[in-house]
Amino acid sequence: MKTFEYRPEVRWSDQDLLGHVNNARMLTLIEEGRIKWMHEMGTVRLTGGGLLVARQEIDYLLPVMYGPELTLTLSVARIGSSSFTVNTRGDQSGRQVFDSNVVLVHIDRETQRPAPLTDVARRFLEDYLPD
Repeated sequence: MKTFEYRPEVRWSDQDLLGHVNNARMLTLIEEGRIKWMHEMGTVRLTGGGLLVARQEIDYLLPVMYGPELTLTLSVARIGSSSFTVNTRGDQSGRQVFDSNVVLVHIDRETQRPAPLTDVARRFLEDYLPD
């Protein structure tokens, strides 16, 4: 199984009053990693239409802090006919700090309805599935 690693810049302004990264900001950091991963595809296009974030979930295991490097590791948890789930694991200071799953649905831009993933996209995503 392939994975994609990304180290986002955690900014001082990402903190909340409790001194850890705000939960809403975590969604943005995870999205940033997912976009960087999609850019790695190069000429492989995931869709001929658009992607809709249908579901997002994060299990926080430890607070994410400003300062220590945050590493995001992305893989694919599931591939459906028109959707796929991206798993993002967050690690900081040698410990897992969160686990996130985001369900993305390929949609036809004209009808705004789910559309099947292309064979090329499916092959790309399959490389990131667990063995």
